[in-house]
Amino acid sequence: MSDPVNGRPDLQRRMENLDGWVRTACALVVAGVAAYASYVHQREFALQGGADRVSASLWPLSVDGLLLLAAVGLLRPAQTRVRRARAAIWSAFLLGIVVSLAANVAAAPALEWKPVLVAGWPPVALLLSVELLVHRPGPVDQEEKEETADPPPEDGDPLLAQARMLDSRHRELHQRPVSAETLRKELRVGAHRSRQLAAVVRGSLNGGGAD
Repeated sequence: MSDPVNGRPDLQRRMENLDGWVRTACALVVAGVAAYASYVHQREFALQGGADRVSASLWPLSVDGLLLLAAVGLLRPAQTRVRRARAAIWSAFLLGIVVSLAANVAAAPALEWKPVLVAGWPPVALLLSVELLVHRPGPVDQEEKEETADPPPEDGDPLLAQARMLDSRHRELHQRPVSAETLRKELRVGAHRSRQLAAVVRGSLNGGGAD
């Protein structure tokens, strides 16, 4: 419910949601166009490589299918993926982009800058579209909302448990406590929330002292 004094108006909240949907829709349209153009070039590349028409039609799906699976994995929240799984997903995605780019460029009718640019652009556009989807921005005033609305983390908070686990791993690797910036990136939380988590984690390890 809208609170004209302490909360944001419903209209502003709806506009922020609309902005997020428009950004996502535009990125998906660009990704769809790039995937189609890439499919055409890869099919031509497969035909040039000696594949029959059926195999040539299916071969691009193995490359773009790998990209699609990796993109779905990248769009999942970071909290649901361990570091090894995240590395495997990024490796699969980048490998698919490299193979797709090589096939697209090889299908160019001539090794001149115009044909190469036309053939090589689709996989690059696909990569940038996925990057925009993965790193889509949050509301403009998210930090202000956190400053006033987020309660301090307490025992039983799943984010606090993850922060303690990350801090323990960070101390083992680097012999120093985890920073608020690292917590912000790993847990996908705001700067204020990450500072709260870092303070509680360090305080608990120092016998309850404030940081």
